[in-house]
Formats: sequence, structure tokens, C-alpha cells
Amino acid sequence: MGVHSRYYRELADELAVIGWSSCILAARGIDRDTERPSRDNDWAYADLAAALGGHVGRVREQHPGIPVVLLGHSLGGQVALGHLLSGGDADGLVLAGASEPYFRRYGGRGWGLWGLAAAVPPVTAAYGYWPEWGFGGPQPKTLMREWARLVRRRRFPYPEGPLPYDALDLPTFVLQVEGDELSVPRAARALVRAVREESVTWWDYRRADAPDGAEIDHHAWAKAPAPAVAALQDWWSRERVAASSR
Repeated sequence: MGVHSRYYRELADELAVIGWSSCILAARGIDRDTERPSRDNDWAYADLAAALGGHVGRVREQHPGIPVVLLGHSLGGQVALGHLLSGGDADGLVLAGASEPYFRRYGGRGWGLWGLAAAVPPVTAAYGYWPEWGFGGPQPKTLMREWARLVRRRRFPYPEGPLPYDALDLPTFVLQVEGDELSVPRAARALVRAVREESVTWWDYRRADAPDGAEIDHHAWAKAPAPAVAALQDWWSRERVAASSR
């Protein structure tokens, strides 16, 4: 949310070092080659999930037999999960700093999050969208209202309703960053419950493991991705070995 696609170039470069091909999807409404949200240009979580599904289909068609692993960061993790819960396809899932941001999962700080979500309906009614000066802006009206309902009422945006338990059975890697205040462990666990527990691998990116001089947080880990990519490579190697032995 609110992050342009070029922010992830270092992550893509590091994946290339280990021989993985990657595609970074455009940040709709933020990247230069996309139309900004407005009163007349609106979209929802379902539209982002559909775009993701279309991209996965194109990759499958162009590279048959190559496993596809979805990496969703923050809001992107929610979209990737929505894609899969709605019958979408992938061979693996990486949830990085992704959570169910229900305000009660954040202790006393959660009331600030609740207040932010409460501001979404009147602000989007006035502007026709969520403006750039707002958290994660600019964003379209419908998507932000769906996000606000998730924060205040635990209504997952797409597919709409409570998150199911153990609905997915695919290799899933959960990347949590030490000190991440936007994806606290309690909120991350609530999102990951949609995947069968035995399919989930948790990995903590600790500040002590960051490269010298690098600061990591909810966003900045992607600027110092080498430890996370090494952990991803190890996880996927083990998953492929396990799959071949079944």
C-alpha cells in the first residue's frame, strides 16, 4: 500500500543472484504508467486479485512446468491470499510483513489504527478517493473502505467475510521483521491461519542479521534482502525435496 514497484528492485536483483526469475507487478495508481485513483477511477481488492491471477496465467503459459511462487508484501500478501482463497493458482506463497490488521491485535496502539480506519469513509466521500497525504495514499475509495472494514470489523475484503481456517494447503513462507509495528506477530498469525499449519514455515528477519549499516523495518527489509533471500532459497529447496519424496 502506497509503495511503488521500483522499491523492490534490490529484492529482484538478489533473487536473480540465486537464479530465480521474478516479476514485479505494477503498483496501480502509484506507478507512473498507471492511472491515479479519482472519483471516476475506482477499484477494489477483487480487481488486484484478478490482475494477479491474470499475470500468473500468462507466466504459466509462457513458462510451462516452472513453479510459480507468489511473494506478497503487506497489502500484497492480503491480495495474494485472496487470489488463492478464490480458486487462484500458485505452487508456493511468501507472506512478507502481511497481517490481518484488526485493531484489537495491536494493544493500545490499535486505537490509533481504528481512528485511521474510521476516517476513511468521510475522507473518501469528500474526495472520491483516499488522497496522497493519507496513510498509504493515494488509494481508490472502494479498496480503502474494504481495508477499513478489515481494521475495524475483521471482514476480509476478498473473498469477503471471516478468514477461513486451514483452507489452503501449499508451501507457505512467512517473513516477519523484528520490530515491525505494522505486522505484529499476533496479526500475522491471524492472517496465516487460512493455511494449514503443517504447510507454514516462519522466519524472523532479526536486526542483528541485517547487513552492516542496514536498517530494517516494515518496508526497509526489501532494501537489504540478502538474508531473507537466502532463507527463501533454503526453504524452497527443502520443499522441493519433500515434494519429490512423496
